[in-house]
Order: sequence, then C-alpha cells, then structure tokens
Amino acid sequence: MKMKLIFKLSCILFLTGLVNGQVWLVDPLEPIYPDVNDVGKYGKKWAGDYPLGAVADVHVLVKLKPGETFTVSAMMEGSLLSHEFWSKLIDVPVEQNTGVDSRTEQFIGKMNPDVVRRAPFRIFEVIEPLSDEPLVSESNFTALRLYIPPSMIEQAGTKRVTIHIRSNNLNEKVTFVPRYHTIELPDLSKSTFFYTNWFNLQRMEEEHNLQRWSEEWFDMLGKYARLMAYGRQNSITIPNELIIYENDEIVLDEKKMIRFINVFRNLGFAYFEAPHLMNRGENDDWGDPELKVALTKKAYYQENGKADIEQLMLLIKNFVLANDLKDSWLQHVADEPTSVNAQCYKDVVKQIKSIYPEIKIMEATNDRDGLTGAIDIWCPLINDFQENESFFRKREELGEKVLVYTCLIPGGKWLNRTLDMEKLRQVYFGWGAAFYKTSGYLHWGLNQYQANPFEQSVVHHPAPGAAANNFLPAGDTHIIYPGKDSPLSSIRFESHRMGCEDFDLLQLLKKEDEKKYDKLVNTLFRSYTDYNLSVKDYRRTKRKLLKNL
Repeated sequence: MKMKLIFKLSCILFLTGLVNGQVWLVDPLEPIYPDVNDVGKYGKKWAGDYPLGAVADVHVLVKLKPGETFTVSAMMEGSLLSHEFWSKLIDVPVEQNTGVDSRTEQFIGKMNPDVVRRAPFRIFEVIEPLSDEPLVSESNFTALRLYIPPSMIEQAGTKRVTIHIRSNNLNEKVTFVPRYHTIELPDLSKSTFFYTNWFNLQRMEEEHNLQRWSEEWFDMLGKYARLMAYGRQNSITIPNELIIYENDEIVLDEKKMIRFINVFRNLGFAYFEAPHLMNRGENDDWGDPELKVALTKKAYYQENGKADIEQLMLLIKNFVLANDLKDSWLQHVADEPTSVNAQCYKDVVKQIKSIYPEIKIMEATNDRDGLTGAIDIWCPLINDFQENESFFRKREELGEKVLVYTCLIPGGKWLNRTLDMEKLRQVYFGWGAAFYKTSGYLHWGLNQYQANPFEQSVVHHPAPGAAANNFLPAGDTHIIYPGKDSPLSSIRFESHRMGCEDFDLLQLLKKEDEKKYDKLVNTLFRSYTDYNLSVKDYRRTKRKLLKNL
C-alpha cells in the first residue's frame, strides 16, 4: 500500500511539473493547458524544419507559483531578438465536447471518444503580443510563443536560439533550433490553395468601437486583412450593403466597393465572394421551394424577383469588367441550397448566365443531383464529399471545381477546427486537398462571435427555433480573436496556416515527381477520417518534403 501511494504521488508530481524542471519547449501542434500537462513529453531543446519565407515558432511552457513575476529573452546567433517576437498564450474555456456526429455531445447524447480532453477544461489558444508590463504567472502553467519572422532569415541553414527564463526562483535556458531549407515558400498571390473564412464586419466594429467606412475603420480593416493574408487566406466576402435598394431602385456603390476590394487585392488576395443574391425569406423557411431576392425580399416567381436579378446582374457585370475582376469575382446565389429549392436555384442561375455567361457560381451545397449544371465551384461538407466522391469527380471531368467546408458539422473523427480537436486536424485540411486533388477550403467562422470568445467558446445555435440542446461546438464561430488595437491570431489559425503552406509546397513536389508526392501524402493522410495523429511523424514527413524540394 505504501509503495502504491508513493507511485501515485510521483505520477502527480511528474504531470504537474514539480519534478522534471520548470521550463519546457513544446511543439506548437501539441495541446497545452493552464492547469495540468504531461511535461514528461517535452524537453529543453526543440527543433523544427521550415522553408525560406515561413514563420518559425515554438511554445515555451513555464511552471512558477501563481503571482510570481519573471522575464524572458532570446538570443539567435549572438543577437538579442526583439521583444516584439514574443507573445503570451491566453487560455479559453471548452464547456462541452464536440459531438460524435456534429454540434456538441448534448445534441444526440453520445460521448465523443475523439477529443483531446474531456470537457469542461481550459486550453491555451489565443496569441497575444507581450506588453511592456512585467510577466506574471497566473495559473499552474504559463505559456509563451516565440516566433522568428521570415525577414530575419536570408539563406538556408540551421540556427540556434537560446531562450532565457528568469525569476526569483528560476534561472534556466532552453534551446530552439529552426532548420531552414533551400526551398522558398510561394507568395500568397501565387498560392494554388483556395482558402476563405467568412468575415463579420459588424463584430469587428463592435469589438473596436468603429464607424463603418470611416478612415479608422479602413485602418482596422487593413489589420484584419494582413492577419488573414498571413494565415494564407486568399478570398474575402464583400459586404452586402454595397448593393443598395431604395426608392424601387438598385444601386451599386462602386467607390466603396473597389476601395474595400483593393485593401485585400494589394495583399495578394485572388478571389472576392459576392453576397448571396437569394435566401429563404425572413423566416428562413427550409421547406419553401421558392427562393427570395435577399435585397428586395421579393419571391422569385410570384413577386417578379426575376426583374431584380436582372438589374443586379447588369450592375455586377459592368463593375467586374470595369475593374479587371473577371478572374477573381465569385458569385454566391443562395447558401446551402437543398433538393427542396434546387429547381428555383437552377432557374436563378440560368437567368444569371444569360446576362453574364462567364461569371463563376460558387456555393456551399447541401444537394447534389438537383444542382447539376448550376454550379461552377462546388463546396460540399467534407463528409458529403468523401461519401459521394464519384459524383464530384464527374463534375470535375466537366470542368467544374470542388473545394470543401466544415461548420458545426461533422464531429467525431472527421477533420474540423473545434477547440477540443488535435491541431494536426487543422493542418490536414491542406494535406486532404493534396490527397484528393481538390481546390481548397471554406469556413463560415473567422470572427462570427455570438459571445465574448475569451469567456465562452460553446454557444447556443443562433438559428430560429433551434432546440435547447443545439449548440455550436467550441470555437466554431471564430478562429481569430479581438485584441485591443488589432485582431489576434490563435493556435488553430496558425495550424491551419501551416496546412495551407504545406499544400503549396506539395504542389511544387508534384511538378517534380508525382510518385514521391503521392507517397509522401499517403504517409500522413488517407481520408478525412483516416490520418496520422503523431505530431512527430508529421514533423518527420515535413522534413522529408523540404529535403525533396
């Protein structure tokens, strides 16, 4: 009995970090928590492999008494790294686990075994630049991030970064070794991976107290755009208010629209998603086969919504052609069309194409056969794509493109971006596109906060009539966070960035040697529910990729 108690006590001390030291370097793809961590997996030295032009980063896990102040510094090749390269990781709550099929576990009452930890818990997630204030240990563990900007690295080679943590009770050095390879990461403007997160302007304005279209608003818009571009996002949704209906006339505000577009175009964005022309009406009636014109609220057939679509499309066509956007403009018609309204959807598209034949129709879809011939860029849920791959391959044979999306669906073992999933799942959206040779990824939640995201990660579904147990899973509404003067990145956002970068690097290998490409991709990814969750295996494969290039 005495030996068992000693063993249990040793395990507790090992997990909380009282035995094995007080500073550890952690791979940014590993989940870390403010209360308890398996520090035996981490060490005093960590190395990673990077192409030229990419960010190199490492997480620093510190164990100090709550309330204790400390300092951090880093030297690379004898030079002190700037304070601005440091960030503090902020933890957020996970109140419920993602469901085994969708939403949260409450939705169908089944436990999901494919989560990193049982809820409720808190996890380090938000990346907040360090202020000039003294660092204070606030929890059992404190976590920091050090990154090396691409501008500091001029040529390939191995660097050595010594990180020094000091307090009254701690004086320790650990070592980060970034290895830079000769291949250069393609610029965003040259990326072949389509990536969009839908952007909520109203949330940006509320969080930063901004008036729309003011100069301060455009300054903040630029900050959000730069963060998106850094994360490899290259498509942006256009504000629907720039097409106005008043006094029975439809007007397009060309001056504001082109200024908005140019904020993103100047950063390398390749695509601009026009607002949905149609919807299911004010009551969001999924059982109604007739779509309504979103701008005028007129039913397409019964209230001559056709006339409004004609006006809209003539305005859009003239604007697109006048501003050299014909290869960049993507037109949404109605979000998630189903078999119920598919015929109306097809009739709307037929009219649109009669006015502007070259326009590309892009849609997140919930139907297949009923929409054939109406969509140029299909965007099914990943489970819909995987389970009906033959259908989408036939569409590709006809010259149409396919990308995928996730939202509150799917859960379980499927790839998604919720807070209780492994960070590798976000990385693998790039590898999944490489494996299936699809075009990219869409998510509805860049900053669609329904509550304070620092205090609440799981929110009730905002849809009309949603059942009491219908929740959006942790972090589904957002992947960035509002800071005081700018948006903040997150560990999930950074992980997704890595996957987008990997996709572009893999395409370079594919041009050189498609057999090596296939072999390398298959090492890690075999389907959206079958992939390698070993972070070490991923890092080894990433190194092979860079060496092959």
